[in-house]
Amino acid sequence: MMALLKNFLITASLLYLNAPALAQSPTTPTLSLYCEDDKPLQYFDENKELTGLTVEVVQEIQRRIGNKDRIQVVPWSRGMDKLNKEPNSFLFTMARTADREHLYQWIGPILFIEYGLYVKADSKIQIKSLDDAKKIGLIGVYRDDIRDQTLSKLGFTNLDRASSVASSFKKLMIGRIAAYADAKKGVAITANLAGYQEKDVKLAYDLFKNPLYIAVSKNTDAAIVKQWNNTLDEMKKDKSFLKILKKYNEQ
Repeated sequence: MMALLKNFLITASLLYLNAPALAQSPTTPTLSLYCEDDKPLQYFDENKELTGLTVEVVQEIQRRIGNKDRIQVVPWSRGMDKLNKEPNSFLFTMARTADREHLYQWIGPILFIEYGLYVKADSKIQIKSLDDAKKIGLIGVYRDDIRDQTLSKLGFTNLDRASSVASSFKKLMIGRIAAYADAKKGVAITANLAGYQEKDVKLAYDLFKNPLYIAVSKNTDAAIVKQWNNTLDEMKKDKSFLKILKKYNEQ
């Protein structure tokens, strides 16, 4: 009897001592989730709560897989820096292009977005080709954004890089630039942020269309990316993804 009790106590002691080790067994690492303030994809509402189309998609994926890592709102340039240098870094929402394809892993697509060149509503500028656009004067672009990168690659030397799209809008309205590049569905929001109205500008030229994704640092475990993509696919199948799109008029 005493021998059995002794063995029981030893076993219990070993289990107690090993409990922390068991709790700290290898699991999914902490993920660094970054986004910029870019309505309607991700933004702070009137209650200062982070929301938006992509935010809701990310939060639903997190809920389904049991991830509780915090989403951090940072300037785009900082998010890109983290994405390029640190493992387990996520950045959204990013246009997936040929140049970026091999640099990151991808979760999506979330949606497609169209870009155009906009001029003042009373402008006489006419743009019928990219060559025309290269000759009109300065074009406002969001620094390091897909608009900046794509137009630079196409040989544009007349780009005025700004820290925000709203800044470019303001420059357009006071005559410092001839046009600015914006997402077609984002013009009204940009105008509001700049203190103007959507009717103050007009589309002068269609630029390009790109799919938007959640970008993941290259040195992140591919199994994590697969889990997120599989969960997103489940959301698309059960129509919860469509419900989010409809909420933001993107269906």
